[in-house]
Amino acid sequence: MFSMREKLLCLRVRAQGVSRVAFEGAMGAGAGEEGLEDAEVELYLNQGLAAQARRSVSRGDYQAVLSVLAMLRHVTNIQPEYDRLLTNCQTSIRAKFAAIINMLQETCVKALEGFVDSVKSDGERALPKDGTVHQLTSNALIFTEQLLDFAPTLAPILQRDTSLTNALTNLPRNLDATFHAKALLGAYVKRVLVNLGLALVSRSETYSDTTLRAIFRLNNYNYILKTLLNSELLNLVSLIEPQCDKLYNDQIMEQKRLYSQSWSRVLHYLVNHDDVPLSVVQAGKLRDKDRQLIKEKFAGFNKEIEEMSRVQRSYSIPDRELRESLKRDNMEYILPKHQAFHDKYVNVAFTKNTEKYIKYSPADVSSMVDKFFDVAA
Repeated sequence: MFSMREKLLCLRVRAQGVSRVAFEGAMGAGAGEEGLEDAEVELYLNQGLAAQARRSVSRGDYQAVLSVLAMLRHVTNIQPEYDRLLTNCQTSIRAKFAAIINMLQETCVKALEGFVDSVKSDGERALPKDGTVHQLTSNALIFTEQLLDFAPTLAPILQRDTSLTNALTNLPRNLDATFHAKALLGAYVKRVLVNLGLALVSRSETYSDTTLRAIFRLNNYNYILKTLLNSELLNLVSLIEPQCDKLYNDQIMEQKRLYSQSWSRVLHYLVNHDDVPLSVVQAGKLRDKDRQLIKEKFAGFNKEIEEMSRVQRSYSIPDRELRESLKRDNMEYILPKHQAFHDKYVNVAFTKNTEKYIKYSPADVSSMVDKFFDVAA
């Protein structure tokens, strides 16, 4: 059964330049009224609709190719019936049908190639100031996910690209048609993902804030991986790249590591080899330079944690699971170090203005970290 969408796309048709009388003559006297009506409806695609889709693709509206694929799938499915009905037709009529199929396929070829090119060039768009998922990433994943419904229809189109067919060389020979179609689509999706990754890395280099750069890449890699996992896309790409999910997980871990370096300025004051010896602190025999060093440590820590809190509240991590995971990593990384620092000096008489220097308890720091990535905090 064909969907209403496909019928609307394909069945509002009539022969151009071929009269009903001529058509009856071409079909022969045995065609019958019912067969003739079916042939009139099913034979001639609305070429205007196909041409309109082609123009949309040329303007960069790659979503239009989905309509073309729906038309092409319908025509391919009913081609045996066309062949039977057109057996006694004039050669020009049969050629017209073949030309329409070819036009649809060529439109798909140009659209698929153009989409990959657009992924490369659309990376030039302005980067999000908060490091969230780039529109390019969501568009690319939405488009490729929509192609899943058309794997068999896309197979003869993708087969034309030798670089895609070469990607299948490591697969078993004599693949059945369904598996072969999925593998070809998997090779195409991999191409999209590779170019998307290159575009994201290239564009993110323009972030002057290296921490925001890591957040941006982390958001995008996480979005890509989750979309792959929650759809059939990962299964397809894994036919060509079995390590696909591991590659993205490795990238995510690397960006988390780079992000953790944002704590270096804070850690400078919490963990320092020039620290006041514990024996001196416990004995209460602080020299003036010891007191000054402790004051500088607390003052520096206060300044850096306040600045870090201000900046990182403006970062966006839209995926709740990733956001909470990063907060948890932050707490596990910084809170024990701050706790040890705080406990070491909290009861030491290094100043008369304790509140000025010991501004934040471990609970306060935990609360500050919990408000990272929250513009409303």
